[in-house]
Order: sequence, then structure tokens, then C-alpha cells
Amino acid sequence: MMNAFLRLSFLGVLVSLTPGWLTAQSLKNLFEEGHIAEINLTIRQDNWMEVLDSMKIYGEGMIVGTAEIDGVKYPNVGIRYRGQTSYTYQGKKNPFLIKLDYIHPDQHHQGYRSLNLSSALRDPSYLREVLGFSIAREYMLAPQASFCRLNINGEYHGFYVHIEPVDPHFLEKRVGSDWSSLFKCSPKEEKDGGPAHCRKGVFANLGFEEDPNCYLYNYTLKEGEGWQDLIELTRILEEEPHRIDEVLDVDAALWMLAFNNVLANLSSYSGRHSSNYYLYKRADGRFVPVVWDLNLAFGSFKNTGLGSDLNARQMEQLDPYLHAGNAMKPLIKVLLDNELYRKMYTAHLRQMINDHFREDHFSERAKSLQSLIAPAVSQEKNGYYSAEEFKKSLDKTTGSKTKIPGLSSFMAARSAFLRKHEALRYVTPEVVSVDLVRRAKYANETVDAFHIAVTTGRQTRKVYLYYRFGPHEPFRLQMLEAAPHEGLAAGQDHFKGSVSPPEGVDTLEYYLMLEGQAAVHFHPATYRKERLSASLDALNE
Repeated sequence: MMNAFLRLSFLGVLVSLTPGWLTAQSLKNLFEEGHIAEINLTIRQDNWMEVLDSMKIYGEGMIVGTAEIDGVKYPNVGIRYRGQTSYTYQGKKNPFLIKLDYIHPDQHHQGYRSLNLSSALRDPSYLREVLGFSIAREYMLAPQASFCRLNINGEYHGFYVHIEPVDPHFLEKRVGSDWSSLFKCSPKEEKDGGPAHCRKGVFANLGFEEDPNCYLYNYTLKEGEGWQDLIELTRILEEEPHRIDEVLDVDAALWMLAFNNVLANLSSYSGRHSSNYYLYKRADGRFVPVVWDLNLAFGSFKNTGLGSDLNARQMEQLDPYLHAGNAMKPLIKVLLDNELYRKMYTAHLRQMINDHFREDHFSERAKSLQSLIAPAVSQEKNGYYSAEEFKKSLDKTTGSKTKIPGLSSFMAARSAFLRKHEALRYVTPEVVSVDLVRRAKYANETVDAFHIAVTTGRQTRKVYLYYRFGPHEPFRLQMLEAAPHEGLAAGQDHFKGSVSPPEGVDTLEYYLMLEGQAAVHFHPATYRKERLSASLDALNE
């Protein structure tokens, strides 16, 4: 506490011995769906907008002010504008970064040390990031997002989407200490740059460069030491693509690419600027992607990097294998060149569509959220869109120039196109049964390994077993062997395998991937969040 006081004494501020963050735990969760947070900022400078513009332009500094979040006050927080394309000089409504720990390193609200406030530029519905991140979290690591009202010096400044920052605290909450470095993969500005000899127009596409300085313009090391690791990832993509699974969590990358495609999220790796994602390196040496910045998802940004902007119909019918074979998108090219990875990617497309875009599920959820936020949006004075544009934003195109598609109507057309696509209509293998060998009744010998037997249907060629013994371990891979079995129906096959746990380990967590001639199937389908499990104690009962 004395150190904290010394840090703040130069400001002439007396810090309470019972700071607000200790009482914030009893409040409603900041990112609870349906909760609209109330954020109040007090900034002493009368010309604070000019000061923030200057800091944004020159890239340095933060205004020190007071933040109040849902009634809990936090003194001496750092405040600045954030964003690239979403920031406007002298704009009335710019995105904000609020660092609660700017002065006091232990200051946080429910564990969150900073807030990213998105102004929802080019999103008249205000729903793209909340819905987009919600879908992403079903399949990969992704931040939380919700809504807030922002008041500055007692006046309602605007309605914002606040997004959980991707930082060391984000990773620690999800993977513990199982990581060593974190990169933000976005060009400093969305134009060519860097030394003259560096490749132009590549942005953060993971293309290999001989000169390490070429990486500095398009990637930012946010935490740890890992520049050589990132360079090695890009080198392997270019020179030894058969080794990509040694340095990349391939399945997580396939989920990100599938997500970008289904949601027509081109302000991403899949679009012109290969931007708006993070990479963190796990302790096993593999990089894992994290999606970021979704306010232009669902068809709002329309450039793939292959020419001029697409029209509405072209966006709805975006090729599910966009950039396959494109050397300027080495991550997509390498992964989709691999037959098995291409099948996995296709399975992820199919799963995402089935989970979120069947019948009217997505539309009904969007309507519910729109009703929730409508009162706060209608009170805005600095918003980009009128109340009428907000009201029609789910089903009608907004704007004569940018032409932002209606959120629900666009995804209805997009998902209908994908469901009819030939590649997504292949018959997939299926699991008939999964059995583990148990100790026979009255037997003296105990079962000391996990013996798994899988019966499959629809002409399964191979069965892959992914397993681990601890919640933060990476999954290991084992092929199950085809085995004769009595009583199989026509088209069925039987596969077996065994896993011996380390000494003192009793439990196994696992999932299966079945490969057929043209498609794969995961069991369980929710394997990114929920897996099958077994214990030796239970098998020996």
C-alpha cells in the first residue's frame, strides 16, 4: 500500500485504504448478457478532446481521470482514444481505451484491468461484435463483449460496445501459465510500409521475410519474447508446410478461418489487410490464434484483397474456400492444400452453420438484443446513425455509399448459400457407439489403461483419437486401428486403441474425429468446449 501511495503522491491524490475494486465483485458481471454497464468518466481538462486527439496522432500518453463502473469508483485511470479506421480526428464519438491500472498496477474491476470501448463504426445495429464474439467463443479462445453507456463529465457521451482486452490477464484466466508470448497481428496503419526492401501489400499475412525488421511494421509483440518464434512460423509456412502442425494449433487456426468465412468477416486475416487477430505461443511450442475487432463482420467490410469491393450478392455468396491456392494468404493456402485439414475446415463451416444459423435462431437473438439496447441508443446525440437506421438495421441495407447489409437478412442469405454448397453436402461418417473396457465382474485384475472401442457407420476410413490427462495439456493424437467385430451392420466398421496413463493419473479426456472419403465428423460435435471423459476408478467398479 505504501508503494501505491508513493506512485500517486505526485498527483496530490489521497487513495482510499479500501479501494473500489474490492467491492466490485458483488456487482453484476461486467459481461453478463443483457447487462448494460454504466461507465462515468471524469476528466479535469476542459479541452480533453483536443488532448486525446493529440495523443492519438502522436501515439503517446494518456489523460488521467476518474472512472466509475456500475457505481464503483476508480481513481487515476488512464484514458485515450483507440482504433485505426474507427478513429476520426475531432470526431464526436471515438473509441476509447480505459486503463484502470494505469497508475495503480493492482486496480481492476472484477479482474479486468482495462476496457476497450468500440464506437460500433459501420454497424448501425450495434450487435456485430457482441454476437460475433459470442459465436466465436463456442469454438475458440475469444474475448467477451457487451454494451455500455458512456458518460463524460456528467453528460451522456454515447452508447458503446465494450470488449475484453486480449492481454496477459485474458490468457491467464483461460490457459493459466501455458503460454510464453503474445503478438497482435495488425499493420500499424492499413497501407504499405516498413523498409523499402520488404514485401509490399502483405500486411500481417504470415508471409516469410528474410529481414526481421520487416515484421515490426505488421506485428506487435505485446508480451514475452518471441520474435524468432514468429519468424520461424512464417518460414515453415513457406519452406516446410508439412511441419506446420509442429508450430501451430492447426485446428484452432481452421476454426478461425471458418469463422471469418461464415460470418463474411473480411476485416481479418481472410480479407485485404490480413489483420485483427492475435497469436499466442503455448508452452508446447505451438501458436494459437485469437480473433479480434468484429465491428465490420457480417458483410460490413467487403474487400478480399483480390480486387475492388464486392457487392451485396457477392458477399452473400462468398466462396467458402476463398484464397485457397493464394500465395498471398499462406495460412489459408497451406492448410487448405492439405486434404485432411480441408475436410476439417469444411466440417467447421458446417458445424457453425448448424449451430447458429438454422431456422430463425440468429434473427430472434438479434431482435432480443436490439430491444434491450434501443432506449439507450435512442438517447444518443453523437451516434453515427439515426434511430430509424438503427431500427431497420437487422433487415435493411444502411447507407448509400458504404451499404452496410441488414444483419439478419444478410446472414439468412449467406447461410442459405453455404448450406446448398456442394462441399458442405457430402455425407459425413457417424459414431454408432463408443465403449471402454471395464473390469470383469469378480475379476482379480484391475484395468490399468483406457481401452477404447468405436463402432462407426457410413464407410469410415480412419478414426483419430485426441486425448489428454490434464485440463491445460495439449491434446495428443493416436490413430485407432481397424479391428474385426461380430454383429456389424452393413456399412459399419470397428476401431480399437489403448492409452496408458502416467503413474498416478486416473482420468482421461478425449474426443474423436472420423474420416470418410470426402468429409470428417467430430464426436462430440461440441468438442471445443466439452469432451468425453473416463476414469480408471469408474472402470474398475
